[in-house]
Amino acid sequence: MYSVIEENGNKALELASIHERLDEIRAYLNQEIAFKQSIIEEQKGQIDRLKTQSEGKDLLISRLEEQLQECRQTNEGTRQLINKLLNDISNYQKDIDWYKRTYVKRSIAGTIWQKLFRKTS
Repeated sequence: MYSVIEENGNKALELASIHERLDEIRAYLNQEIAFKQSIIEEQKGQIDRLKTQSEGKDLLISRLEEQLQECRQTNEGTRQLINKLLNDISNYQKDIDWYKRTYVKRSIAGTIWQKLFRKTS
């Protein structure tokens, strides 16, 4: 494929052969450079797309963290309200028990005696 340069051959032919071979090497290197440059451009575009996706995901994560914090605050408020309502129910149950002890389970005489005794005290 490539000619071997002989010592006693024509110098002009040898130089032409060397230049031809150098041109082939230069063309091959230019081709490799162009190919590698296109790969670099593709990868640069891919990196830009990935950065954009990453920024979008970071934004989404921050929004979700804010929503999570709001949910935690809402849950805390709901828990406090439930505890208050349970406490109110307990107090109402105590009032109902007192009413039953005072007016339902006692005799009429005991209730009247308690009413009269309280008024005079």
